[in-house]
Amino acid sequence: MFNVPALRAGPKSCVLAVALAIALVCGHVRLERAAAAEFSGPAAVSSPTLETALSEAEHLIAAGEPIVAFAFLMHTMQTLPEGTDTAPLRFGIAQALMAGGRYAQAELVLARLAEEQPDNLRVRLEWAAVLFALRRDDEAGVLFRAIRRAPALPAETRGEVEGFLAQILARQRLRFDWDVGLWYDNNVNNAAIARTVQIPAFGGLRFQLNQQPIGAWVARTGLNVRWRHALTSHGRLFLETTAQVARNTALGVSEHNRTWTILSVGPRFRYTVPLAGRDRPGQLSADVGVERRWWGGSGFATSVWTQLGVDQVWDVNWRAGLAPRVWLTRYDRLPRAFEPTGASLDLFVSRRVGPGWLTARSTLARETPTERTLRWWSYGLNLAYTATVGKDWNGSLSVGLTELPFDGEDAAFLRRRRDRVRTVGLTLSHRQISWEGYLPVLILNWSRAGSNIPLYEREFLSARIGLQRLF
Repeated sequence: MFNVPALRAGPKSCVLAVALAIALVCGHVRLERAAAAEFSGPAAVSSPTLETALSEAEHLIAAGEPIVAFAFLMHTMQTLPEGTDTAPLRFGIAQALMAGGRYAQAELVLARLAEEQPDNLRVRLEWAAVLFALRRDDEAGVLFRAIRRAPALPAETRGEVEGFLAQILARQRLRFDWDVGLWYDNNVNNAAIARTVQIPAFGGLRFQLNQQPIGAWVARTGLNVRWRHALTSHGRLFLETTAQVARNTALGVSEHNRTWTILSVGPRFRYTVPLAGRDRPGQLSADVGVERRWWGGSGFATSVWTQLGVDQVWDVNWRAGLAPRVWLTRYDRLPRAFEPTGASLDLFVSRRVGPGWLTARSTLARETPTERTLRWWSYGLNLAYTATVGKDWNGSLSVGLTELPFDGEDAAFLRRRRDRVRTVGLTLSHRQISWEGYLPVLILNWSRAGSNIPLYEREFLSARIGLQRLF
């Protein structure tokens, strides 16, 4: 319904120039005389002359001759008897203009038709599509949202409308997204699994741990803001600034509340490179940022970081990227010896498999506080598959394994600590269960940190309902 191919250049362009002037004059004159009866497209016309003309114009457009179709329809309009309903012809003319890339002229015709026939869904759909092509997103968004609420709207049409709304959201310069959710966390206090530990440095005495895992419902409230500013006229180079604030409220155990604020800024450069005989898109990015964290009602830590990124499409089925990052953390109430600097390298490869994408991600990291026993490095692998099944089901499944060895020997346990973290995640949603563009998502997460020192073993299980903004 909304496919508008580019205008073909050729000797017929002079015909369009003359015919367009006639269209905008004669079309507006006949608009005053046209009836306001609703039509669903060319097939709704009863006159044999109009039916033939519209059918011929449709074939010409399909054959890549929108200029000829436009001229043919204009000629037909001039030969119609006085008082004939010209709305179907004008709609056909708008289609020819759209197919020829003449969106501004098509918008004039469709706007007038929509004024005459405000309940005509087809006219409003095409009008909204033309406004979108002209990047008049605010006006197009109002129309698309009104159409989406129309009763008995076909599911296929609703999907197309929501696709346009999603594109409008994606290219907004200033974007606001709520970050909300509710879940149950079985270890909100980050306590060890073990109830007692044996400490070799004290002669193998067994000590009982004072803190055991606490389960609680957690409510997430937050806001994400993104601002983009083009630095060049072609739009390939732009500046992106993001700000995030979020709070996890542990219901009934407020001492385990968590709050974050994050601010980052950096340029983005979109490019194309020749690969396998075709130009493939990619993006380079660079960011600097700061993150502030609170535990309970008190300040906990501040981190500053910088990151580079490359994301390259190889072909329709492959893409890959990498992101090196360095950071520095300062704790509010800990000695400087515990405050680390760190670096990491994240690499990913994605492959289209069946109805979705399989992504393999590897991360190498190193953190070095002054205190040698707290220095560690890690290497891990995560596999994730994300797919859309049918028209409405969306989901992802991920599994991960990370090894985390420490440099020095623990003074109490007389051994070098080594952790192994296993993770499993599942998300599931159904597109029909949504409200005004917000989609509830079920998120299940499990992780277990095993260690050769039982004091550091942890297990987490959470079931979360979040909201994803579609448009």
